[in-house]
Amino acid sequence: MIAPVIKDCKQFNTAFGYNGTLNYIPISSFTHAVDQREFKYYLFGVLGPTGAVIRLSHSVYPYGTEVVEVVLGAYNNTKTIARHQHRKSTGEFENTDIVKMATPNLLSPFRPVMLMLKVWTNGRREVLHTGQQFPFISFMDARNITVNYMAFTKMDSNLIIFYDCPVQSG
Repeated sequence: MIAPVIKDCKQFNTAFGYNGTLNYIPISSFTHAVDQREFKYYLFGVLGPTGAVIRLSHSVYPYGTEVVEVVLGAYNNTKTIARHQHRKSTGEFENTDIVKMATPNLLSPFRPVMLMLKVWTNGRREVLHTGQQFPFISFMDARNITVNYMAFTKMDSNLIIFYDCPVQSG
C-alpha cells in the first residue's frame, strides 16, 4: 500500500520533456517546507523508472540565467547528477556538472521513492532518502543561487512527482 507515503502531497505529471517550457512553482506556495534557519528542506517522491529532473531557480522565468539541476536516476537509473544549467528562451542550453554519483536503482516504476532535498543558506545542497541521516548526494552550489522556484521534468520516461509532502511524524 503506497497511499500513506504520498498522502497530502501535491502531484505533478511530467507531460513536457527535458526541453519543454516548464512551470516553475514558487516555493512560497509550499505548505510543508521546513525552515531550520541554516537550511530549508522539502519532501518529495518520484514514481518512474529513470531520469527525474528537479530545477531550482531564483526566478519564475529563468531564461538567460542559471539554475541548479538535479537529475535523479540518470544514465538508465545508475547515477545522480547535480549541475548548473544556463538555458536560453530559444531552448538552447549548456550544462556544467558539479558532481556525479553512482546511485544504482534509485528510482522505481512500482512505488514512489520518497526523498528530502535540503537547501542550505551557505550554498550546500543535499538529497537523501526520507528517514535516513546522510545524503546520497551532497554538493556546493558555488554560485549559491537563491531558491525561490522549483520545476520538475523528465529525461525520457514519464514520471509522477509528488512534491510539497508533509513531514511524517512518529
